[in-house]
Amino acid sequence: MKGLQFQRLVLLSDSKRLANQFEFPKRFNLVTGNDNSIGKSTLVKSLFWAIGCDPHFDQEWKSNDVKAILYFKINNFNYIVSRYQNTIFFGELGEPLKKYSKITGEFSQDFAKVTGFDLLLANKQAGLDCPPPAFYFLAFYIDQKKSWNEPWNGFENLSQYSGFRRNLIKYFCGYLSPKYFEIEEEVYEQKAQEDAANQKVSRIGAAIEILAEVAPTKTIAITQSEFEIIQLEIESELKEFTIQQFNLYEQQSLLANEIHDLEQQHLITVTSSQELNKDYIFAVENVASDFLECPLCGVQHDNSLISRAGLLADKEALEQQANDIKDILKDKYECRELLVEKLNSVSYEIERINAKYLSQYDDVENGDKVDFEQAFYAVSQKKVSQNVAKNKESYQLKSKLAQEQQKGLKADQRKLLKKKDKDDLNELFMGNLIENIEKISAKGVNLHGVKSPVDYKKILGGGAAEGTRGTLAYQLAILRQIEYAGHCELAPFVIDTPNQQEQAEHRYKKVLEVIKENVPNGYQVILCAMDSDVLSSYKKDAHVIELDGKRLLQSKYYETLRYEYEEIVLATSR
Repeated sequence: MKGLQFQRLVLLSDSKRLANQFEFPKRFNLVTGNDNSIGKSTLVKSLFWAIGCDPHFDQEWKSNDVKAILYFKINNFNYIVSRYQNTIFFGELGEPLKKYSKITGEFSQDFAKVTGFDLLLANKQAGLDCPPPAFYFLAFYIDQKKSWNEPWNGFENLSQYSGFRRNLIKYFCGYLSPKYFEIEEEVYEQKAQEDAANQKVSRIGAAIEILAEVAPTKTIAITQSEFEIIQLEIESELKEFTIQQFNLYEQQSLLANEIHDLEQQHLITVTSSQELNKDYIFAVENVASDFLECPLCGVQHDNSLISRAGLLADKEALEQQANDIKDILKDKYECRELLVEKLNSVSYEIERINAKYLSQYDDVENGDKVDFEQAFYAVSQKKVSQNVAKNKESYQLKSKLAQEQQKGLKADQRKLLKKKDKDDLNELFMGNLIENIEKISAKGVNLHGVKSPVDYKKILGGGAAEGTRGTLAYQLAILRQIEYAGHCELAPFVIDTPNQQEQAEHRYKKVLEVIKENVPNGYQVILCAMDSDVLSSYKKDAHVIELDGKRLLQSKYYETLRYEYEEIVLATSR
């Protein structure tokens, strides 16, 4: 075996003084028992939960408030990870463990380094992230509830990256190399520069509009020589105030946008809080049971006391958020008033300069006398307009250059995968998929429209049982593709209950044979299944964890494993 292998899992509940431990010492491992409700799925889910994923657990298991320790190895290096809620301890075995307050961010980056997981995904703030471990393990886990119907969907809380599956599949299967993501980081840097330049252009445009609004209604024409004389005479005093005036107008424009956004946020938050209050009243007064069935899809939603309390907690959180926004708005309104005062002060200084330089010019065309104020405004407005125009042109040029850089980088990305290489990868995948379908006796599976690994939704089964065999055939083809691409370390292949849709005995036996014989040698395999005679061949080469009717966590192991947690995790953390 190579890559990542699970070795030992410790589960600990301090609140109930229960604990247990489970080992996975061989390439093939089996979690089994004579009952469907003894915790087989919970055990394999806990492996992933310990290392930073979020599988679905029922409320009974959540009530244990579990701490977990997972020992695993990557090639010749031994590691330990421990999780309690969203706090993670991680490091090499025998070395001080590093503590992380959340799964995303630094822990995700450190875990990605040891697994060689180079994928970057676009977040909702238009940036790139190293995704958490769940996105690494998605390729290697068939969840009992979701994955048999839709691959790449074995964990909760995956929506933080919209449309991530296409790039994730392409990365694992060799279509997107680590170099692609290095260039993608440069693309996003250029995009950020473009957005910043465009924002400056927009603000300057708003400032120009404000200048046009306050310009004198009566204008005059002066010669270039007159302009130069006036400019020379008053520039030393004018310069400071024109700069101040421009900056204040720009601040005023920016502040107006901030106030508008905050007012909208406050409205949305207040409305959402009111809606949650209505939901709580409905849940309490109109739904008698602890479950509410959706009239459209039939899914039962939790309506327990804990769930209703959650509604109240969310409502209070929104009310607090609304109050916080209101306080921020109050500060912004005060800033707006202060800006108006400063603008009035600058206007006063301009009037003072007018009075100091007051003189009159003849308007030859109309035979009128024109105050020096008109000339002053003409000079100041022209000066400011010249400076503003130069700044705007500069930022427009920066935006254009950033756009051109992005086009060049995107062209470089397209050159990374030649058409022949892409065709070869497609051919390799389709060859393995068709071979697996033959071996697993899923000939009724329709592959029309399937050309590459991203087309998994187009794989249609003839019936429910045959469809699940088609899913397994797809997953085994993906494993071979991942091994061939070699972009990251291989993870254990974990299959939760392959006997989906009550397969016929000879079909189920064939499924187990295909799993055992066709999973590439580099993978550790953990199979979760209810005990039966069909498993006998698999058991011969497997380490068997046989669960009985007792609870997954037991009191007799608590003291020993609690001591281990204190000595291995708490005492060595930094």
